[in-house]
Amino acid sequence: MAGGDIRFAGQTLNLRRPLVPDSSGEANRISARTLGVLAEPEVTAEFAERNGREVGHLLNLADERHDWSVVIEYQDFAAGEGLAPMLDSMAKHRIRRAWDVMVCLTDLPIRLDGRTVVAEVSLGEPISLVSLPALGAVNIDRRVRAAVADLGWAMHRRFDPDDDAGEFVPPSLHQSRRIEPAVLDDGPIGFRYVSATRLGRGRLLAGMLRANRPWRLVFALRSAMAAAIATGAFALVTNTIWQLADLLGAPRLTLLMVLSISSMVFWIITQHDLWESPRRDDPLERFKASLYNTSTVWSLMIGVVISYVILFAAVLLAAAFTIDDGLLALTLQHPVTVWDFMEVAWMTTSAALIGGALGSGFESKDDILRAAYGQRERHRRQSVNEDE
Repeated sequence: MAGGDIRFAGQTLNLRRPLVPDSSGEANRISARTLGVLAEPEVTAEFAERNGREVGHLLNLADERHDWSVVIEYQDFAAGEGLAPMLDSMAKHRIRRAWDVMVCLTDLPIRLDGRTVVAEVSLGEPISLVSLPALGAVNIDRRVRAAVADLGWAMHRRFDPDDDAGEFVPPSLHQSRRIEPAVLDDGPIGFRYVSATRLGRGRLLAGMLRANRPWRLVFALRSAMAAAIATGAFALVTNTIWQLADLLGAPRLTLLMVLSISSMVFWIITQHDLWESPRRDDPLERFKASLYNTSTVWSLMIGVVISYVILFAAVLLAAAFTIDDGLLALTLQHPVTVWDFMEVAWMTTSAALIGGALGSGFESKDDILRAAYGQRERHRRQSVNEDE
């Protein structure tokens, strides 16, 4: 079976193709080729575990004359301005590692010349850059595998004198209706692929949300949820809460829920300074700030909503076991149903989220900061400057 080596996190998985004997009984060794994938730490683990092996298989299926291996490494690099500013350092890294071709993966969105960049390929080096958010949020594993394998194979054919490549054609990029090549007049970038649809910004935002993995915020909110549960447990046995829940009704309980979730999101943003304030005289910075702020708000909103649902389920379960039907009916002065218990849990959850969680700390500040693209980009620029 076609194969290759994939190495990451200090481990090597041997997937090499067996040697093929010739008619004289000697082995014809297939020349080795290496695809190096340099990914930012936020991207590396998921890519290595789910996609790295498949990329090696795809390359070996496409190229029977070489034995491809895939090496995956992670490193902070500043990709917010595209491939050109970091091309020299990436070329030195490729030479040090003795990689034949190199693909860089970033989870940062890239906006150049008013277009959303999906991928860039250098003119004089077999190096390319792929922005994962620009690939969207659906079938992302398949898209990443195809893009990395196609770029690696196309770059190899273009720079290998033994291959006669008439033109640079990565199929997954050229055949996509959502991606189109952009014409470049000069500079070190030979090929650039940009979003081709009017819905490109929505697709980019969806990709940014997926890259943020907002469900991880639930773990960062553990301490806040513990405080909310404690507050909810106290409020749940208070008959005033029962009466308020019954009087407010579904419309105002919905409004209270939205208020509690919004308050939590607002508090997280202000507490950790996650809001981006761009320079007014720079249109690109304004666009990036708008994009970053939108993705931050939605990521936090999703994380808090998930936490709210979990808290509501816990409070409802507690209400079912602790509140006596007869006592609740006596307090409300009408027969009770399951809906009355749900209203009580709904009211208690919203009150607990505002009263308990907003005053507590967070167990993992890093998980909160990962929801903000601006914070991540500044951190990576700082890391790159320190390394230099």
